[in-house]
Amino acid sequence: MAKSLVIVESPGKIKKISKFLGSDYIVKASVGHIADLASGRLNVDIEGGFKPKYTILSDKKQHVKIIISAAKHSEKIFLATDDDREGEAIAWHLADVLKKIDVPIFRVKFNEITKKGVLNGINNPGELDHNLYDAQQARRVLDRIVGFSVSPFLIKKFKSGFSAGRVQSVAVRMVVDKEKEIEVFQPEEYWVITSELAKAENKKDSFTAKYAKKVTNGDIAKKIKEDLDKDTYFVSEVIDNERKKKPYPPFITSSLASTAAGKYKLSAAKTMKAAQSLYESGMITYIRTDSIRLSEDSISECRDWLQSNGYDIPHKSVIYVTKKGAQDAHEAIRPTDVNFTPKNVFLEKDEQLIYTLIWERFVACQMNPAVYNNVVVTISTSSGHLLKAHGRTLKYKGWLEISSDLEDRASDIKLPNLYKDDNLILVKPKVDAVQKFTKPPSRFTEKTLIDDLKRKGIGRPSTYAAIMSKITDKSYVIKKSNAFIPTDKGKNVVDTLTKFFEFMDYNYTANMELKLDQIAEGKLGYIDMLTEFHTPFKTQLKKAYISNYKDYGYICDICASKMVLKHGKFGFFLGCSDYPDCVNAIDVDIVDDKPVIKTGKIKDPVKDVECPNCRSPMFKIDGRYGPFYSCIEYPMCRGTRKIPYGKKCPRCNNDLYATVKYKSSMLYCMSYPDCTYSEKLKDSEVANPKRLVARPAPEVVLK
Repeated sequence: MAKSLVIVESPGKIKKISKFLGSDYIVKASVGHIADLASGRLNVDIEGGFKPKYTILSDKKQHVKIIISAAKHSEKIFLATDDDREGEAIAWHLADVLKKIDVPIFRVKFNEITKKGVLNGINNPGELDHNLYDAQQARRVLDRIVGFSVSPFLIKKFKSGFSAGRVQSVAVRMVVDKEKEIEVFQPEEYWVITSELAKAENKKDSFTAKYAKKVTNGDIAKKIKEDLDKDTYFVSEVIDNERKKKPYPPFITSSLASTAAGKYKLSAAKTMKAAQSLYESGMITYIRTDSIRLSEDSISECRDWLQSNGYDIPHKSVIYVTKKGAQDAHEAIRPTDVNFTPKNVFLEKDEQLIYTLIWERFVACQMNPAVYNNVVVTISTSSGHLLKAHGRTLKYKGWLEISSDLEDRASDIKLPNLYKDDNLILVKPKVDAVQKFTKPPSRFTEKTLIDDLKRKGIGRPSTYAAIMSKITDKSYVIKKSNAFIPTDKGKNVVDTLTKFFEFMDYNYTANMELKLDQIAEGKLGYIDMLTEFHTPFKTQLKKAYISNYKDYGYICDICASKMVLKHGKFGFFLGCSDYPDCVNAIDVDIVDDKPVIKTGKIKDPVKDVECPNCRSPMFKIDGRYGPFYSCIEYPMCRGTRKIPYGKKCPRCNNDLYATVKYKSSMLYCMSYPDCTYSEKLKDSEVANPKRLVARPAPEVVLK
């Protein structure tokens, strides 16, 4: 009996999903992407509607063979790759490989690797999402165009080892811009003036009051201190109020990476690796999400767990609404079973840390707010100065009973019971006045860089870990004491790219991400979006390349653009800066380090040879497959003529012409295809077998 084939991305899911589905299903893994743009060339047909040219990855060919073999013996195929753009692209490539097999193909999605989640996906199959696939293709093509076009420019300007990335280069710019802020920062002087005070009847219960106004001058600070040393003090105002601190919403990808970096100093790559393992083992829901939404079932289960374990909960469920513009295909990251607490699961170190964060954040988000009692005391002096004292005490723990975050569990700041008009005395004989200086902005850490990327709308959850790795691997920034510091290499790249390319602008890059989202939602066309990007990008790239060339004052006689000095296979020449739209080129000699035009055209016109199209003179070109005549008005006229070799065809008595082919040179009849005569040239008849046919043809008039 034929079975159904389920294809997932990761081999780590196979065992668990097979157990849930039973013996009627076979589960195979694609092990990530099976196809991608081949390396070495652009492999994007820009003129043909930005059509990408995919190829099966060499290390995935064996996996593909196994999947095809299993598909041939199946009655149904379920593509259960991840429910995001990358997963949709993998599903499309799998479907393309399997379409020749006459078996129904369905798209299924699992939000969690649990029996309930897997069966729900299999029992509710859907279709491939063309819009989501187009969004992934657009991102991939954008990245390829930028990387493939801009990286060679950087290599030409600097040296090998330089590369550009549509998002990675912008992240480097953020680090460089922060360093510039630090470099231009001018510290400002300020003074902290404090008095330690108490009631006369209870000197042990003292507290510190801080001078209320900003003091930026040492002489003024000295005068205030002298006054406070001899002043009498009394309470002029007491403000006592409650402040509620709500729990944080459940994690999304960026907040998980940011929190793990801040609390445990874990890199984004390590955090995502641990989270991926937890997802594949069925411990948590899908990890790449922008949504803080929770399912009704998960909220109900969480509230039941809290009540059964003696915790107070709000009368109504706490509902979290995802912000406009965020991807809402998935729930927030949460444990699949709230009963698996951090204390009763045993995991690898990093996985344990990440699971604890996720579990605590999820459970705490359904609890009551913590309640603090805040007290602000204003103290006046006999000479008219004002001081302030702040106190805070935790009245009700609420969600802090679950959270282990030390930042949220800060110690109470206690003040004695104070009332208006209470008299106070100095406990210390003198007032403290300390000179300080403002500090420069802090450098980015992984936590703060991820937070800022998220705030600016640059990149997406699935890209943050890769961005953090790339900018250090390429040596554009270094990591020192957990902070990112740009290298000279990184500064040079950012300064150069920012000068020429729009994609380095923060708002522009964020807008590109929004347009990718619009493609996924079917609100924007794939070709429209890429055309809008590529048209100005092509102009920017051209200007960038021109900047690498010294201006010698030559102007193209065809299109009036600047001519720039280049070096090709056959020596130096002046080429039009508007290439490839204009291919005008002029032979030059180098005299005193300057180009001097030889003839005014690439070659002198050949006597008595006219263009068959426009009857203009023609010149001889040593082409890849042998010499030929080309119209001197190229590129306006693209007329060509073959050059007679000096031999006649034995069949029709027409002239023969020569071409160079791999490891041999051949003669062909000019009457082709009417006459198909050909003969191989002997080595003795060829001056340079690697490129040109030798023996010069006699001057022949072709009219």
